Amino acid sequence: MTAPLNAPNLGSDTVVVCGDRAGRLALSGELAAGLNETMICLARLESDLGADIAAFARPLRQALTDLCGHVDRAAAFLAEAAMDEPTLTPGCIDEDRFQRLLDIAGPDTAAELLHRMHLDLRGVRDRLDRALSADDWNEIRAQTHVLVSLAGTVGAVELQRLAEVMNAAAHRHDHEGASVLHPELLARLDTLLGYVAQKRDGR
Repeated sequence: MTAPLNAPNLGSDTVVVCGDRAGRLALSGELAAGLNETMICLARLESDLGADIAAFARPLRQALTDLCGHVDRAAAFLAEAAMDEPTLTPGCIDEDRFQRLLDIAGPDTAAELLHRMHLDLRGVRDRLDRALSADDWNEIRAQTHVLVSLAGTVGAVELQRLAEVMNAAAHRHDHEGASVLHPELLARLDTLLGYVAQKRDGR
């Protein structure tokens, strides 16, 4: 007789995390997606083989179900912790970091850098808006990954944080969470676009 499989004890007060915040959020989403795929594969095996695997399929399914619940709670904990971090003023940009970036580029390259940055941010905004409206989770993950990098580079810390949380929501296919974040994320992205445009145009 097959012994029941016990899910590891991952209570809400013993969440173990490692690496940077964006990596932790993305990892929890990837783990949840992997567990869901495993559940689907198990269901197919049960459908094909029936009683031949029933002895171990039932405890395995229960263990996976329990583990999925733990992962969901961990993902929610991480997303909530990120949202609870101190909030900067709307549209806040680290102007010193932005200027250092331009200084490093030098006068001959700064104009092209600003032009390219504005194009990249505009492209991310357009693609992200379409993806959010269509619940295109793969595209949301891709565009928020780019946005985390761009926002972090120029010192738009609050936008970077929102992009990280949106990325985690996309990994969980969290329609409600993404809908809540959607308007604020785009508003902050628009603010950054306006700031970059001013710098590009010498205003």
